[in-house]
Amino acid sequence: PPAVTIAAVGPAMLRVAGEVCDGVRLHPFCTRAYLEQVVLPELATGRARGGRQREHFEISGGGFIATGPDDEAVARMVEWVRYRVAFYASTPAYWPVLAQHGLEELGAKLNRMTKAGQWDRIAAEIPDDVVNLFAAIGRHDEIAVAIAKRFGGASDAIFASVATAMPADLPPDLIQDIRRLPAVFTGFRR
Repeated sequence: PPAVTIAAVGPAMLRVAGEVCDGVRLHPFCTRAYLEQVVLPELATGRARGGRQREHFEISGGGFIATGPDDEAVARMVEWVRYRVAFYASTPAYWPVLAQHGLEELGAKLNRMTKAGQWDRIAAEIPDDVVNLFAAIGRHDEIAVAIAKRFGGASDAIFASVATAMPADLPPDLIQDIRRLPAVFTGFRR
């Protein structure tokens, strides 16, 4: 039978994913603290109910990646991530992630700004420390380490959301370095 994975953000859907699915696809609007303190415990509760082992349950996604061949390219990607964080933070459905960091008022402010049509100003409300909560950031020669720190041990597969098409200038070993990062998932149960 085919493996079944679902997207989940909140605790109830995370428990459902753990109980009845073979994996979960996390939203990029997710921090390491939210992964550790909400996602993993809720998935574990669901897996316990469904009799599923972690090594046969794939956790995918859970953050943004801002990389490029040089500091200028990384800075452009950080600005793209900053806008994405502001966009999602303005949406009440994603506020539990902000609450994990005491940033509820930021979400409310961004929501008011979007309702007032101030879309072009929301990114300016996201400071660097908040961008850093949501993204692995670094040049190509350092991003594998940043990804390991951001996702390692919590997410088995990552999604490289990028502002444009997949860059052609990725170093050949970069993908291999990322693939070598440890993961708990060993394969779907058959």
